Amino acid sequence: MTKHFNSSLILCSTPRLARSLQGIFQREQVRKGIVKWKPLNAVLLSQWLGQVLDESILLGEIDAANIPSTELNSLQESLLWEQSIRYCLKSHEAEDLFDASGLASAAMEANRLIIEWNLHINMDEATEETKQFLEWRKRFQWLCKQNGYLESVRYGNWRLDLLESGVGTLPAQIEFAGFDRINPQLKRLQDVLVKRGVKVNSALLTFDSPQEVKHIVLTNQDTECRAAVAWAKAQLAENPQASIAIVVPELAVLRSKLSALLDDVLQASAARPALAESQRCYDFSLGVPLNTQPVIATAIHLLQLAWQRGSIFQQEIVQLLHSPYWSEGLLEADARALLEARMRRDLPLSFKSTRLQNYIHKVTVGDGGMSLPATIKALQSLIGYAQTQEARQLPSAWALVLDQALVYADWPGRRSLSSFEYQATKSFDKVLSALAGLDDLLGKIDAKSVISQLIKLCQAQIFQPEYKQIPPLQIMGMIEAAAAPLDAMWVMGMNDHVWPPIARPNALISASLQRAAETPNASSDVQVAFAKSIHERLIKSARSVIFSSAMQDGDRQLRASPLMQDIPLASGEVVLAKTLAEQLIDGVPKEVKNKPWQWIDDNQGPAVEDGGHVSGGTGLLKAQAICPAWAFYQYRLYARALKEPVDGLDAMDRGNLVHQVLEVFWDGRDSAYLQALSEAEMQAVLEQAADKVLTLFNQEHDEAFSVAFIQLEKERLVKLVMAWLNDVEKAREMGFSVQAVERKQTIPIDSLSITLTVDRVDQLEDGRLVVLDYKTGGNIDFKSWANTNIAEPQLPIYAAFLMGDAQVAAVCFAKVLLEKAGYAGIATNKGVLQGATLLEESRGRRIFAAAEFPNWPSVIAHWKNRITATAQAIKAGDAAVKFENEKQLTYCEVLPLLRLAERQLQFEHQQAESHQQVLGGL
Repeated sequence: MTKHFNSSLILCSTPRLARSLQGIFQREQVRKGIVKWKPLNAVLLSQWLGQVLDESILLGEIDAANIPSTELNSLQESLLWEQSIRYCLKSHEAEDLFDASGLASAAMEANRLIIEWNLHINMDEATEETKQFLEWRKRFQWLCKQNGYLESVRYGNWRLDLLESGVGTLPAQIEFAGFDRINPQLKRLQDVLVKRGVKVNSALLTFDSPQEVKHIVLTNQDTECRAAVAWAKAQLAENPQASIAIVVPELAVLRSKLSALLDDVLQASAARPALAESQRCYDFSLGVPLNTQPVIATAIHLLQLAWQRGSIFQQEIVQLLHSPYWSEGLLEADARALLEARMRRDLPLSFKSTRLQNYIHKVTVGDGGMSLPATIKALQSLIGYAQTQEARQLPSAWALVLDQALVYADWPGRRSLSSFEYQATKSFDKVLSALAGLDDLLGKIDAKSVISQLIKLCQAQIFQPEYKQIPPLQIMGMIEAAAAPLDAMWVMGMNDHVWPPIARPNALISASLQRAAETPNASSDVQVAFAKSIHERLIKSARSVIFSSAMQDGDRQLRASPLMQDIPLASGEVVLAKTLAEQLIDGVPKEVKNKPWQWIDDNQGPAVEDGGHVSGGTGLLKAQAICPAWAFYQYRLYARALKEPVDGLDAMDRGNLVHQVLEVFWDGRDSAYLQALSEAEMQAVLEQAADKVLTLFNQEHDEAFSVAFIQLEKERLVKLVMAWLNDVEKAREMGFSVQAVERKQTIPIDSLSITLTVDRVDQLEDGRLVVLDYKTGGNIDFKSWANTNIAEPQLPIYAAFLMGDAQVAAVCFAKVLLEKAGYAGIATNKGVLQGATLLEESRGRRIFAAAEFPNWPSVIAHWKNRITATAQAIKAGDAAVKFENEKQLTYCEVLPLLRLAERQLQFEHQQAESHQQVLGGL
């Protein structure tokens, strides 16, 4: 006999819908002035079925012997499918090429479709993929039977069998809320309830009939986002108590974009770090994977570091150093930043944990070391604890070990957690508990495997911070149902490639079988029918509904969804939301208009006082000539780009080694020495030079390079320099002696002290000098030597300020390259350096016009005048963002500070305003 309570029940499709219904009911009671009330009985369908069966078990209505030992959750089922697939593929020649995890997901879906939709596979017509899947399924079912497991779809059928047999106490009335698609299992449940005398209805969450509906066509997806957000702002400005929604088919893709725009338009104050977690006036129905939360990502990175036995990427350590969620992340933040800068300079792209510990010890000991006591203690404790653990353990044991490891790492840090962070750590505790429940499925596993499973669990755990109040604006997916009719709704993305969704039949089952059964995603007809049911709900979900579609995606033209055919097009101008940066460019925000503003011209920095010092060498003058702001930020404010670590040697290291080998070779020698060398003798001399240079280079690093690596680098150096000497230096027409190599000198230029190192100065047979600068890269340009701003000033400085009365015959870059080696620069006459541009020839005159540079002394005078003018601009504090060619900023270390994108936006805005004024004048 069926038992009833005199109360109704609402079964919801999602937990969020259940919470929303309860919240609406509670507010309604408060509005009516009711002080005490019974909470609305709105629960998740699976939750209610579990409660009914739990009560039946306690009442003895179900024989304990008939209860499955375990209902597999989605992760457990996926793991069991993976085991089954690997077992079946273990003899396959390409076993390692299969993505077992991806195949497991497809197999889970195929298995659910077969059971839920009662599909019968004809083996005579089965494809090779289907036959393979059935082999996996046979193994999967055997494992389930051996261990008493039931996957969720079979467990659902088992519960329905019990309800059908009369088990359980049922309410008199049940309403189903939010179910757009009625699958066979849900239909069977409703039929069973009706047979048992329960009154079954669909909860009415919408208006009875369609309301005001219109369609807006916009340029692209970005315009749609901006229009929807501007619309939401207008709705809330008109009625702050309104209940509105923005519905997005591709919510997962657009979430971050919409979130940023909503903050800029509706909650600009959230840009302040102290208000980053403040209550928003909007809420997303779609949460994010738990592992995306910074506090949880830090926990995972710490565990990966603790059990990393191979090489660690430096970027992983850098992420940990940036994180405040372990040890003294705030008090030692500055020291951690310095450590990062040193690591980027001294350590390769990847290294072992022992090298990391040794390096940190090296740079933190002594009076000049960095102070990182808490960080070092946490790191040593974490790694030391990990090294004491057994290599293979059960997941339940690993859960305890991982939890304790995070304690040793002082996670989640010593500062107070915010509400969001605290909620995230509690969700992580649940993940560890879930991990502990995988003993039977995984057995004893190693640390790498257990951390991989932990990451999967965190990815599957959707995190949605809880707010105290339900905000007025909901950002929802297409299948999310609002808990009550809304005041207004905007549905975006109504293009035919998005809605109806594209058919996606399961690849492991015959597509024709799925189409015949009309399973979800089986065909375009099924998808259209599903989209129409959603559409019918949407047009009745609010008093005013706006659908929007885009006309293009880049260069691709788009069409509106066929469901838009009967929706009238809206007329009138559409307002577009602007980002916070765009709002600031347009003018002062309304909320701060009454506050005093101070405008500062940032073109001008403070002048260098008499006796003041600006360091930087020729790099300072080069940066000032290219872009004054570059020189000001880098050399006066000491801003620097962090070095990008590499495995082995970077381009600068390789270039410096070439310089040093050439220095050793040429020191105190002349062209006669070079000409007298045989090939074998030159090889021997260069090998000795390379050995000397590489030995010193190796001693400067915290860990020596391998013998094999040093040998390869030695061979490279000898080959490159030998080719340079044979092909270029030996071919010089005039004999010479090397007067200086790598000479470092300090030069006063208009009271600025400029330190520079000239690579080499040769004295020719006739007594004139040649100034050389080695270049091992391909980016060489001396044409700016004739310009007002000299972008490559090192050689002109040396020639103009240090040569005195000595005659200079050539100023050139020496291109030490295997291909296109030679000289690039300017020479007084032919025969000095092959390949150099001659001042008096046509090529030279294209650069150095005869009217401005009639002779060689005029070139020297130009260099002296222009470099002095550059030095004077530095002293005067010129810091404007101005440059002739943006390509010259390629190697600028402070490029973000120049704000080129914002600058371009300002120019475009000014041009648009000027254009409007012109049109207005017409």
